[in-house]
Amino acid sequence: MKRYLKVRINTDKNNTLLLKLNKINADIKNINYTKEYIIFDINYQDLKRVKRYLISYNIEVIDETGIYKIKKEISKNLLFFVGLIFSFLVFTFLSNIIIKVNVIHQNKEIRELIKSDLKEYGITPLSMKKSYDEYEEVITKIKENHKDKIEWLEIDVDGMVINIRVEERIITNYETKTGPCNIIATKSGTIRSLLTSRGVPLVKINDYVKMGDTLISGEVKLNEEVKNDVCASGNVYAEVWYNVQASIPLNYIEETKTGKMRYNLLIKKGPIEKEILKPRVKDSKLKKYYLFKIFDYEFYFVKDYEVTKTNKKYSETEALNILKKEITQKLTVNSKQITKIINEKVLQKSVNNDKLNIDMFIAVEEQIGKSITYQRETESD
Repeated sequence: MKRYLKVRINTDKNNTLLLKLNKINADIKNINYTKEYIIFDINYQDLKRVKRYLISYNIEVIDETGIYKIKKEISKNLLFFVGLIFSFLVFTFLSNIIIKVNVIHQNKEIRELIKSDLKEYGITPLSMKKSYDEYEEVITKIKENHKDKIEWLEIDVDGMVINIRVEERIITNYETKTGPCNIIATKSGTIRSLLTSRGVPLVKINDYVKMGDTLISGEVKLNEEVKNDVCASGNVYAEVWYNVQASIPLNYIEETKTGKMRYNLLIKKGPIEKEILKPRVKDSKLKKYYLFKIFDYEFYFVKDYEVTKTNKKYSETEALNILKKEITQKLTVNSKQITKIINEKVLQKSVNNDKLNIDMFIAVEEQIGKSITYQRETESD
């Protein structure tokens, strides 16, 4: 490969100079003119010959070209490029290694069971990450191995941490219940559906019941005489009503990413966080990836996004829709017995100090049955 150098010659007679170069067959290309100079690329091997021939001209080498320019830049910034490559290799390695495996479940026995299986399939601290399909295969195998214990399992990769969320399979065996029991109402409402597995239902669809009323009785009667006591079981769904007060500020700050981003490292001790490199932007939004913990210090890999902040204000309609959505979401999350929202209505709303306040009525379908044991009194002789 030919090596070319970019040279600059001070002259106001460009054509004369080019004729001289052509006369000695100098290999030149990419010719450019200015008022005082002529600039071109010349074959490295021809440069010495040109200097001897054009002895009266001041020939100045100003740059390399092609691959030699790249080599020159690398040579000048060798430490930077070495550091950059090393950082990339370290980041690639760290982003593909597992530092911590969390099994999220209250039952220690279940946690140990899952950890044992994960170890068998190679999911342990300091092991390499697997593909999505491999994780799905592991999930399937664990569920097959423990059909009687595991209802649901999810593997979530969060940076260098693997979180495994588990839901235990609960097998309800009513035969093992000790003593008779009734299904009573935990809340007041109107019955929408009733499914009885055992016992005698005492309510019908559209009946209004109060909290504490017996919905399904464990007393099995014949001709008004109790013939047997069982532990009643079943699901009773009712329309339940809630009245909720809530508020939301109308003024808010909208953050928009500019597209600029830099990597950083962050150290956290308790509530105190500090980035290793000084932030280059005034306003930024961090996305943290947990790495590891040493004593009381937690280390995170950070993506620092530059953002612009704009003061904005919701319209009353926008704020109302956001508030209604937040209320219904919070209500369904807090009560797992709620199956759906039947109706919602804003009873009252007002704006005070740039804050929207509402009083809201919500009707939901909710499972209200609860099993309560009882002791039936027997008549004395």
